[in-house]
Amino acid sequence: MASRPVGSGNISFGLVSIPVKLFTATRSKSVSFNLLHGKDLSRIQQKIYCPVDDAIIERSELVRGYEIEKGRYVTFTDEELKSMEARNEHAIEITEFLPLEEVDPVYFEESFYLGAETVAGKAYRLLTDAMAQTERIALGRYTMRGKEHLVLIRPFGKGLMLHTIYYADEVRPAEDVDQATSEPAKDAELKLAKRLIEELTGKKFDPSKYHDTYREKVIAAAQQKAEGQEITEAPAEPRRGQVIDLMAALKASLEKRGTSAEAEAAEEPTAAAVGDEPPRSRTRAPRAAATRKRAGAKK
Repeated sequence: MASRPVGSGNISFGLVSIPVKLFTATRSKSVSFNLLHGKDLSRIQQKIYCPVDDAIIERSELVRGYEIEKGRYVTFTDEELKSMEARNEHAIEITEFLPLEEVDPVYFEESFYLGAETVAGKAYRLLTDAMAQTERIALGRYTMRGKEHLVLIRPFGKGLMLHTIYYADEVRPAEDVDQATSEPAKDAELKLAKRLIEELTGKKFDPSKYHDTYREKVIAAAQQKAEGQEITEAPAEPRRGQVIDLMAALKASLEKRGTSAEAEAAEEPTAAAVGDEPPRSRTRAPRAAATRKRAGAKK
């Protein structure tokens, strides 16, 4: 069945205007559950409760309130909120073009396909090809349902994709999170880590290789239950122990893939757990063997 547009707009930059249609590009297929009454398996109803009056109230009694400080609200009517909505409906105003790598994916929110209107096919194709060949994306504003959004337009497949993106103050600063900047990696550890990354690097992104295993298990179990079968519990996966020897873990990962760690990295001392004795030198045995070999040659 053909997709139905969820909106429309006009891409504008300079004196150029290109009418387009918006189609949802993604959909969540996560499993969801209904809350039932355990006694008779009937769907429950959620009521609106006022703790001050200790009573169930109707939706018609609700007003919209904005909390300006803890426990203090100001209220707005629907008419007041309507008067503050953006007026330039459907306009997709491009403000600048940038290389895609300049915009981090953390800013991406929703995704929409941009389809060409019949009367603007040539202009749509021109913009798409020009952006693809210059490897540029467009930043702009789009007013949808009364709210102005910051949007990113980029070439996708043979057409264009529009993403609503978060504003700068909606993304938490990375500095709020401990990023272990005081724990620099050793050269040997970094060398093995890069080697492992190279071993695990694919040629292209193939999302079809990955599946929502939780959703698949729930659907299969629901079908079994509906057929009166007993659900058997899957064995628990073994827990991985805490890695205290980083070099050993990297080497083991490479060896598991049939790749031996490089000799230079293998001779580096390994990181040990706190409180353990420092590792003994690994160069003594080879040196002793070399001394014995030279002594035998002199005889």
